[in-house]
Amino acid sequence: MRALIREAEGALNGLGIRHPKKWGEVELKLWALAERGRWAASVSLLLLSLITIFTGASLTALVEHHWDMAMEMWLPSYAFFLLTVCYVQLDLIAIRRGRSPAYVQWAAVSTLVACQTHADESKATSATTAQLSRNVERLSEALITYAQFGVSRKAGPRAALLTQCVGMSHRLENEFEACLRDRSHATALAEHIVGLIDTLGRQEPLNMVPPGESTAADSVSVEAPLPWRMVLGHVLAFLTGVGLVAGFKALGLSAEYLVLLAPLIYLVVQIPYLATGGVPIALRHVPGLATPPSEPGSENEPQVSGADTSAAAPPPLVPVSRRHD
Repeated sequence: MRALIREAEGALNGLGIRHPKKWGEVELKLWALAERGRWAASVSLLLLSLITIFTGASLTALVEHHWDMAMEMWLPSYAFFLLTVCYVQLDLIAIRRGRSPAYVQWAAVSTLVACQTHADESKATSATTAQLSRNVERLSEALITYAQFGVSRKAGPRAALLTQCVGMSHRLENEFEACLRDRSHATALAEHIVGLIDTLGRQEPLNMVPPGESTAADSVSVEAPLPWRMVLGHVLAFLTGVGLVAGFKALGLSAEYLVLLAPLIYLVVQIPYLATGGVPIALRHVPGLATPPSEPGSENEPQVSGADTSAAAPPPLVPVSRRHD
C-alpha cells in the first residue's frame, strides 16, 4: 500500500495536482490484508479442488466400470469444485461489502495512477485507455457499494448517501468520456478523485458533489437484494424431493409408483416455499379459466381511480405473504 501511495503521489506530481490531505492509510492497509487473505484462501481451495477433480477423473478412466466410478468419484469431485468457486465469489462479494470504505479508497488511488498513465503522451495506448475505463467503472461500483453498506443500514442515510455517490459516479463517467475526446481531461478526472479522497478523509460523504448534481434516490439503479427466502425455499424443496425419492426407494417401490404419486410429490415440494414466504410465480399468479390472459406489462400500468377491479381478478388459490425482504 505504501508503494501504491507513492505511485499515486508521483502521478499527481506529473499532473500538477495537489495531494490529498489524508490518504487513508488505515483503510488501504485493511483492504490489503483482506485481499491477501482472500487470495491465499482462494488459491489453496482451488488447488485442492483441481487436485480432487483430476484424481477423480483419473480413477474413472483407469477402472473398467466407468459409469459407476464416475458417479462415485468424478461427479462428487466436480461438485466440490463448483461449490468452491461459488464460495470464492461469495467471499469476494462479502469483502467488498464489509470493507466498502477501504474498497472505495483503494479504487480511487488506483484510478489516480491510471489517470497519469493515460495523460502521458509517451505511454498512452489503447491498453491504457481500457485500463482507465476499468478503473473508473470499478470506482463507480465501489461508490454504490459504499452507499449501501458502508455507513448505515437505515433507509434515510442510505438514500441520502446514495444520491451523492451516484452524482459522483456520473461526474467521473462524464470526465472519462471527455478524456476519450481529449486526453488532457485526465487531469480534471484526477482532480475529482482527489476531491473524493479528501471528502472521505474528512468523513463528510454527503459533500461529494453539490446538491444540484445529486441524483434522486428513486431514479438510482442499485443492486437488488438477494431473494434469500426464495433461495432457501429452492434448497428445502430440493431436499424434500430427494428425501421423498429416497424414502420410496427404501420402501422398495419401483419407478412406476413415482409416476402415479407425482401430484403428491409436487404438493409436498411446495410446502417449503409456503413456509419461507417465497411463493413461486406459478402459484402466485394462477390463471383464471374464464378470464382471458392479461397483456404483458399490464400489471405495471396505473389503474384508473374508482374502477372496480375486484370482479375481474380471480381469487387466489394460495395465500401470498406481502412481506418484503
